Amino acid sequence: MKILFLFISYPENPNDSNLTKDLSDKFNINGEEVYIATIREKKFGKPTEYSKENGVNVLRIKSGNMFNNISKFEKLFTMMTMNNNILKQIKKYWGDVKFDIVVGTTPYMANYKLINGLKTYYKCSSFLILWDLFPQNAKDLELLKNKLVFNFFKNKEHKNLKSFDYIGCMSKGNINYVKKNYSFLDEKQLFLFPLWGNKKEHCDINKESIRKKYNFKNDDFILVFGGNMGKPQNLGNVLKLAFEVRNIQQIKFLFVGRGTETEKLKKLKEEMKLENVSFKDFVPRNDYENLISSCNLGIVSLDPRFTVPNFPSKTIDYLKLGLPILACVDKCAFDDYGKLLENEIKAGICCLATDMQQYKENLIKLYSDKQLYLELSKNAKEYYDKFFNVENNYLLIKKIMGDKNDERNI
Repeated sequence: MKILFLFISYPENPNDSNLTKDLSDKFNINGEEVYIATIREKKFGKPTEYSKENGVNVLRIKSGNMFNNISKFEKLFTMMTMNNNILKQIKKYWGDVKFDIVVGTTPYMANYKLINGLKTYYKCSSFLILWDLFPQNAKDLELLKNKLVFNFFKNKEHKNLKSFDYIGCMSKGNINYVKKNYSFLDEKQLFLFPLWGNKKEHCDINKESIRKKYNFKNDDFILVFGGNMGKPQNLGNVLKLAFEVRNIQQIKFLFVGRGTETEKLKKLKEEMKLENVSFKDFVPRNDYENLISSCNLGIVSLDPRFTVPNFPSKTIDYLKLGLPILACVDKCAFDDYGKLLENEIKAGICCLATDMQQYKENLIKLYSDKQLYLELSKNAKEYYDKFFNVENNYLLIKKIMGDKNDERNI
């Protein structure tokens, strides 16, 4: 099978990994012909470039800037102009390749002009990995207030979704939401496509030395948040929690990553005089996993205004490394993600983002009840290996393509 992945990000270093690379690598390992089209922001000063990396065909397409410290206008301009160039460059470099399927991801690599252009040219199927429900999520956070602008993006969203033959949703709650709010889609198009990761090989790490490296004591009880620090993550709530438990000396909070809210959070930490909170901007992938493994709890936090179901991707790393999860989320996620976490995965405790008292009580419970903590940690690893293994996602797409080929032969 020849498969084309459209990824907004793909590591420049062939030996690095991320969520999307883990998926494409699985196809490569299993003998499929893998092609990756991704963007390369102009701020890096490099041209469009094709390379073969560990057997994978990678096309990095020079584009405008999209992330970190850029203006909203520049990001919007890049989003509005990059798709035509991506289509042009794919045809230029891979015009004679017979793709079987193209896989896009929301929100950036799901543009209907790009997808329909590829489907028409290559006469292939299309699969969407549905991660974000834009523009509704932006409206929830009051980032998109103008009704005309909202309707403009809503119309584009509908066209984007219609351009895909199959749509993979992160959870059952996602599927139900799509069925209810996008009735123009055929239910047969929708598939459960959970987040994924590679199976974690057992390896012993020296937690004491890792903690010492990052200025933590061996008996500290460390809560870690890893990933993007933006408005959706509602991390001010986590600082409030840190303030509530500041007198318990062993409880510490560690933020790993960056985002639009990072500087605000650091300033708020100083204003609140939180000596139990620390920040770490960047950690290489291997070091990141070792650091997370040396912590005690994984933090999941979402803004209470959300009305769309979210499944935070950081959950996968926490489960993979056996960290119980302390979650504080919106009502929509509480009814979907929260129930899955508590009742099915049984690897954490969840509360509403508006209930700070319950948030504190949940933390104290996980800190105090050692037996519960060990049970949740064990459940996390077992569930991850069984249900969030990237092999399952690979097999689903293979089955879809197999069923499609069977229909052609009838």
